[in-house]
Amino acid sequence: MLLESVSYMGELPFELSFLNVAEESKHCHKEIEILLVLRGMTHYQIYHTDYELSPGDLIIADVEDLHQIHGSTDDILMLSIHVDTGRFEHLYPNIRYMFFVCEECMEGPAGNRQLLESKLTRLKGHIAKLAMDYTKKDKDMPLLMDEISELVSILVNHFQGFFMEDYQYKTSQEDMSPDDLQRLSRITRYIMLNYKEKITLDDVSNMEHLSSYYVSHLIKKTLGFNFQNFVNAIRLEYAEKLLVFTNMTLMQISEECGFSSPNYFNKCFSAWHGKTPAQYRKAYHPCERSFKAPFTQEEALSLVAPFLNVIKRNYEPPARITVEPDFEKGKFVDFWEICAPRIVVDSLESALNLGYYWETLQRLRPAAFILDENLTRRNKDLEKSLRELLAPLNIPLFADQIIREEDLIAASNTASAFEQILCAGHSRVRLMGDQDALFTAGGLKTPAFQVYDYFSQLAGPQFFNADTHILIKCRDARAILLFNTDSTTVLDINFVLTRIPDQDYLVRREFSQRENCYSVLGDLEAQEQALPPLLIDRINQSFDGKVHFFRLDKDLQEDDFLIDHNTAVVLEIMEPPKGHDG
Repeated sequence: MLLESVSYMGELPFELSFLNVAEESKHCHKEIEILLVLRGMTHYQIYHTDYELSPGDLIIADVEDLHQIHGSTDDILMLSIHVDTGRFEHLYPNIRYMFFVCEECMEGPAGNRQLLESKLTRLKGHIAKLAMDYTKKDKDMPLLMDEISELVSILVNHFQGFFMEDYQYKTSQEDMSPDDLQRLSRITRYIMLNYKEKITLDDVSNMEHLSSYYVSHLIKKTLGFNFQNFVNAIRLEYAEKLLVFTNMTLMQISEECGFSSPNYFNKCFSAWHGKTPAQYRKAYHPCERSFKAPFTQEEALSLVAPFLNVIKRNYEPPARITVEPDFEKGKFVDFWEICAPRIVVDSLESALNLGYYWETLQRLRPAAFILDENLTRRNKDLEKSLRELLAPLNIPLFADQIIREEDLIAASNTASAFEQILCAGHSRVRLMGDQDALFTAGGLKTPAFQVYDYFSQLAGPQFFNADTHILIKCRDARAILLFNTDSTTVLDINFVLTRIPDQDYLVRREFSQRENCYSVLGDLEAQEQALPPLLIDRINQSFDGKVHFFRLDKDLQEDDFLIDHNTAVVLEIMEPPKGHDG
């Protein structure tokens, strides 16, 4: 398959340009392509679907999607962004297999329009800001990295998912839960990697440790068509690329793409395209890329500016929340009794590393160890060895357990980990893995570890969930925990601290969305395996949160209590020594 290459500036994982393309042949990229029409009209075809685009329309071609621009008017001008999503796999492991759909030029499902327009306004404003900063003579490379990271976050959190109606991809009918989005991305990845083979619903269900009925219902409800049609849709996309880029026979293409017979391939292709594969290949004629009227960068930026102004006009102030902590009310519960981790060992590597991590794990006071049934079935003596290891510590070991993804803590930032552990009641966590583990494969401490490590530093911690905040008591101090797991809204905390003496000392610890191993790996642009042990130790030592110290009566400022996206803040309250008069 022919992939058109994209040139990047320095180490940036994206390229931005202005286009006046009139016609071009169908092609693919290893990147996603985001196209925003600034003026004029054009047609943008992704596989079998042809979109007519007008000024202000935004469209996305996913990784390796077959697409082309054609039929542009003389005044056409577009903003194009190519993003190498592979550079963000440390944050979103299946991002190369995600569908991003924002085609406002197509009529979406009823009731979804207002929500879509709100999301698109924000997305276009962010794209406009990125364009303005990218085209500056003196580029701020760290700023551009932050902006493209935020753009990817917006896509993953708000434009992932689709709904199929009349063989057309449309924006999803509703926001899917993070768990369902993760399941669908894993299912999509599995199909894309195995489309040449026979794929059954049972294969996918077993992979997800879910019933076939549940998986079938999930796909039908969220995507609008059944499992087999989903498999066929992906196979047809590969088939269309083979029709365009190769001279393979129709029978060879049918076999290569996993169809049971050429007749079935012909039937499925005709249903989607309205023509047979032979008719499609005969009708396709490649062409040289051609262009319309020339333009200047100043002219293009003047057309981008209104999108930036729209986002400014629609800017919403931080959501204001009143917090009035009262440590005398509410039923406090013991943290370790309720939330102590139940550590899942599901690989031989994890089992072998248990001794290496043991000194660190003791601090986290695990309630139990859980052995996955697939591991113990393959390693009959493993359970006995681990029982001997754990016997002196009086920690239960449960073997032959079925591990479900939805039962595990899975957090990409510390705010999410606090929420899952303290509010959702999740306590199962893998010893080693990705966002559902205490340690990454390379030994970096994850957000889940950060939460347990924080409580391990407190003497006899108890907590109470007061809805807008969580109160924490221990023998040495009291604390107020607040977290913001929203990726778009800033929280403005209005503290009413009448029950706290003015002379008390306050320690604010902030765990931002960048205060974790995944963001550090992104900043370093490195794989864990390439990091020296000393650097891993230094990274692990940096996750205690940014700390600020002040006095309640002197230093409390309004902006001290703005809580940014995906951020957790712990406000520790400590009494001055007896007899201290300030």
